Amino acid sequence: MNISKFKIALLIILALSGLCCGHAFSGAKNAPANAEKLQQAYVWYDGQQERQIWLDPGIVAEFHASKGNAAQSAIKNVYADAVPVSTHGTVRLWRLGSGVDSNTAVRALSKANQPGNYSPVLHDGPTTAGGMRALPGNIIVYLNPAWDGAAVNAWASRHQLEIIKKLEIGPNIYLIKTAPGLEALNTANALYKSGEVVAAFPDWWKQVTTR
Repeated sequence: MNISKFKIALLIILALSGLCCGHAFSGAKNAPANAEKLQQAYVWYDGQQERQIWLDPGIVAEFHASKGNAAQSAIKNVYADAVPVSTHGTVRLWRLGSGVDSNTAVRALSKANQPGNYSPVLHDGPTTAGGMRALPGNIIVYLNPAWDGAAVNAWASRHQLEIIKKLEIGPNIYLIKTAPGLEALNTANALYKSGEVVAAFPDWWKQVTTR
């Protein structure tokens, strides 16, 4: 797909979309002094820019959590040793016990059909001091702005994707349904690498640093 004619405009839109889309929670201003080094890195595509993120093996994000009800959380049904770290609105962070890593935990929770959405926590840097991100589900996709509605629907049908809604931040930008966790990241990456879309990235839940 030739995108050179609208490359600059879309890059501007991508920059602005970071202010409009995604989920966020407030974080502390100062990075922890005892930051741990992380080993497993993943790639995501911020427009055409390849970026790296690092898996935190000890923390899981629980979405739609009830405030003040950690003891009854579904995660405790599977991991009795899990300890709540903090709660931000309807999102709770858990530290896992018994040597279980976060990615394995998310798969186990899904397999056990526990209610709620879960995601590994990832960091923008190679240590736990980096800004945190998680994947509540769904991705944002920028399609060819010249496509009409029929072309958009044909593309979605071909890839067996469900369009949740059109985002009014630019031409042919859509919120697409996916499962939470790394499946959202993998789906976005696959779509971007297909060459059929201008951009595709997760609808991130991310840390906002207070100033």
